[in-house]
Amino acid sequence: MKIILILVSLVYCFNAKLSTNSKCENCLGKIHTKQDLQLTKQSLIIDKNQTCYNRKYKFLIIVKSSGFVKRNLTRSTWAKEIIEYYSIPILYAIGYPKDPDLQKDIIAEDLKYHDLLQFNILENYYNLTLKTTSVLLWYDRYCSKNSQFLLYVDDDVLIHVDKLIVYMHRTVNNDSIQGWFEKSVHIQREGMGGVSVDDFPIDIVPDYLWGAAVVYPSHIISNQLIGAIFNSTVPIFFRDDVFINGFMAHQAGIKREQMKGIVLYDRRRNDLFWNMIVIYFKDEESFENVWSCYKNGTDCNQNLALLLLIGISGTCLFIIIIGYCCKCFKKTVYCDQLEHERCQCFYEYYQLCKRNINLMSMMNRELYSKTTMQQASLILQLLINLRAMCLRIVVFLIVLCTVYYFLSKKLNTG
Repeated sequence: MKIILILVSLVYCFNAKLSTNSKCENCLGKIHTKQDLQLTKQSLIIDKNQTCYNRKYKFLIIVKSSGFVKRNLTRSTWAKEIIEYYSIPILYAIGYPKDPDLQKDIIAEDLKYHDLLQFNILENYYNLTLKTTSVLLWYDRYCSKNSQFLLYVDDDVLIHVDKLIVYMHRTVNNDSIQGWFEKSVHIQREGMGGVSVDDFPIDIVPDYLWGAAVVYPSHIISNQLIGAIFNSTVPIFFRDDVFINGFMAHQAGIKREQMKGIVLYDRRRNDLFWNMIVIYFKDEESFENVWSCYKNGTDCNQNLALLLLIGISGTCLFIIIIGYCCKCFKKTVYCDQLEHERCQCFYEYYQLCKRNINLMSMMNRELYSKTTMQQASLILQLLINLRAMCLRIVVFLIVLCTVYYFLSKKLNTG
């Protein structure tokens, strides 16, 4: 029986290793050719080329989408507010479905909402670079003259509408593209987003922006980015954030900057109260819960036990650090001097109290019994001896309150 269990465990581990280290050998569109890139110039299946005609906008929002459910979530939440209160256009960029029967549903959806941009490219994870290039070309052709910025977001982000409007009108930089900034890293070689050395021999990815939410100034799209894409000196990688926001931005000399107020979803925090854009929700339920809490003004914190554990751990760590600093301080000359002065002061104070006790005992011997005087003497000596302990307790309470204050402030500000 024991041997059977060992064999089952080995088979399980072997299968798990195979599944987690998949190199995605036969992935569609892993590395695109120059000919593939020409597909981005085709006419759209569903177009909205009149969106910016004879109108001026500070910015336009295009949502990179692949599923109806997530599109409807955005339509019923932040997108609805932006359209109703600020009249800013929001379009959903999609490709054509692998299942032809779904095209009827897409046409019906557009007839109802009038907000789809359907490109003549297969909707596929490995066609993201082609899809984003198509979006940039469309925006450059129809909206770049009448809009200063393109905000290009995934369909699983939540946006604090008022903060976004303020940011786009006051804070956004016209000389760079902005989003979630990632420092230069090694190219991924394994897993779903991996690529082999033979297909992509470059090992280092330059600084880039995650594709979840990116702000592109119109003049950068028109004058630098599109030209860099079609004159790429590196293989056309399928991940649009790495290829376009990394390699092509680097090739064109475009600055990449961290967008203020963008955070990863964390179920322990009230993200949308304190930030502008929340990205990477695990499921639709989390998306809806955060929006509901935000609109109703309720606490979205779903894991108080974990938050308490983090607080206690942080407090303990802080105490350990303080203790270590005190230990190091005790080895210095200054500590010896302070200790000598403390002992001398304590000794003088103790002798004074002792003399006072004796004097009181002599004066009140007839009024108080010997037992009562002994008790008073013991209590006074106990209070003196508890001096150091009381000081430690006070210091501990001060440290605890300080840590709690900064921890609360950190969690509230994201």
